[in-house]
Amino acid sequence: MLRGRLRRSVVIAADSAYHAASWCPRGRGDLNEESLTYWLGRKRLPSMSDRSESELPNEAETHHVETVEQQSQQVPEPAVSIEPVLVLSGQTPPSRPSRARSPYGPPHSALHGPSPRAAAPAQTESPSVAGVGFPTDELCSRALIHILMADYLDLVYPLVPVVHRPSFRHDLATNRDITDPDFFAVLMSLAALTVGLLPSRFRDYRAVDPEAAMRFENRTAMINCCAEICTRQRTANYWDHINHRKWAVCYVLSVACFQTGQVNRSRMFDVEYLQVSRLLGLHRISEYEGLNCIETQLRKKAFWMLFYGYAHTRVQAGRWERLTYFGPGELREVNYDALMPLDIDDEHIFRDRILDPVSPMASHGTPSAHAQEPRAMFTLTSGFIIHSRVFHKGLQEAIATLGCECELRRTPAARLARMRDLLQEMRYMLDDVPGPMRQWASNDRGTDAAPSTPRFDDERATAAASSYGSPADYSRVPEAGSYSQVLQGQAEIMRANIHVTHLWLQSLLLEQVDGVTQESAIANPSTTGREEVSTALKANWAEREDICRQMLHLLHSIPYVHLEPNGLYLAYKVRDVAVTLLNCPFEAHERPARRAVEYMRDFTRALSRLDRSEIVNTNSLKSWIDIDREPAI
Repeated sequence: MLRGRLRRSVVIAADSAYHAASWCPRGRGDLNEESLTYWLGRKRLPSMSDRSESELPNEAETHHVETVEQQSQQVPEPAVSIEPVLVLSGQTPPSRPSRARSPYGPPHSALHGPSPRAAAPAQTESPSVAGVGFPTDELCSRALIHILMADYLDLVYPLVPVVHRPSFRHDLATNRDITDPDFFAVLMSLAALTVGLLPSRFRDYRAVDPEAAMRFENRTAMINCCAEICTRQRTANYWDHINHRKWAVCYVLSVACFQTGQVNRSRMFDVEYLQVSRLLGLHRISEYEGLNCIETQLRKKAFWMLFYGYAHTRVQAGRWERLTYFGPGELREVNYDALMPLDIDDEHIFRDRILDPVSPMASHGTPSAHAQEPRAMFTLTSGFIIHSRVFHKGLQEAIATLGCECELRRTPAARLARMRDLLQEMRYMLDDVPGPMRQWASNDRGTDAAPSTPRFDDERATAAASSYGSPADYSRVPEAGSYSQVLQGQAEIMRANIHVTHLWLQSLLLEQVDGVTQESAIANPSTTGREEVSTALKANWAEREDICRQMLHLLHSIPYVHLEPNGLYLAYKVRDVAVTLLNCPFEAHERPARRAVEYMRDFTRALSRLDRSEIVNTNSLKSWIDIDREPAI
């Protein structure tokens, strides 16, 4: 009997070795003793398909399951069905070294695999059974996925906060993309976004995964692959169930395609996320009832990112062919204060409560936006709120006049006075912003000036945030100083975005002032009237020159690594400010005209670094062809 049992064990082991060798995931190499141990000792991964993105598993329950599995002494018989498995830390084969690193981290950190801010190292290499590996393997290796997600969280998230960071880190660490198609689509879209916004990192990404480097010679190819993978996941009933994640995928892919000059494809993704926004009711605070705390804050941020796009369509030249979200009069019906997100970082926000960052033990439900008391602490959300208020102030003229017939009956003098008042309000609206966000802030500030994302430097703060993949993990490693450097970098990225937007909106408003001034000259064609208009335009030029000087100061004072994540949107804002110098009302030999020439040269040099689109960007032109029309002779 003993001899028969031994014979059956040998047959099972041989059969398992055959399956392991046949289905070994990419990047693991030939089957060796360590790989054999891994395949014979695999553990099943619990399905998370029934959990929402913002729901975290019970930590005690997870620990109990892992303990029971580790105590099991029987070798499981190889399963025939294709199911995901979890590799325990003691069984994980060595991961291949990564040659890419965060611009903030020390060089040697890249040799230890993905950033701990992206996922727990013990859970980053668990393939699915039958060797098909991860769903993301269709794009690139898992090591590169983790590097892309770490760069997203470090460099891009402050500008595009479409995820709840603790939940996202946890889902990435537990390989949720294996069982959740929506999370898989989020990963693919964020990979496209990161590649699109960080062109200087693309060479490093290709060095990490030589196989992907052979397939993707440029960023456009990789972004297109991500977009095709996402759209291929859509079944016939894909749109029957909608959520914030599906909105985020469409929005992020629109931004990613825009970064490389694919304007027409970006425009089509615009249509998708605008429609999903309507179905979710992002602009109606009444539609937020029944949402948990995490989902509420995510959707409020989604509304403001939607508002940014609408603002570009309203005030930027050459974008009127795009569909807009708001109908006539709807802008005046939105409760903007209620839709502003709470000035609290994700680590303090849970599904059923929001912790007070000052007193972590005190929790409460979603508080009213009006109930917040001003705090000295600065968070990443603080920068997002400031940027949203700048956009809202810049669109006050459109909000007041769009769909209002009474505007046509106002005299040019009345319109000019209102615009002048708005321009004065905009000019000084950022005087009271926190130190890290001020226009003249120095980039060598101390750590206390950086955003106050929880660090877990001591046990007193452990109740203030999720324990899943928090920044605490990074603060405990030897290179802990680089974490505060990441926070300072994020503050610089947001500072660039806020002040470039602020100056850009002032410049556009000044253009409207000049337009109304010239209208009065047309209405009064006398010589005296023309002289008055010329004098007014020259007086406005001093303000325009001041805006250009401030913009150039920003571009020279903020390092490129902090300007780059702002993408082509920043480049277009800078270009819109620069082209106004071409309308100089002074003669070529006069000092203001000579200064304008020097400013233009400086702007040209800056734009040559900022505009990294791989295709000639035709955003302000008619870039599509109606092939049904007869060609002109």
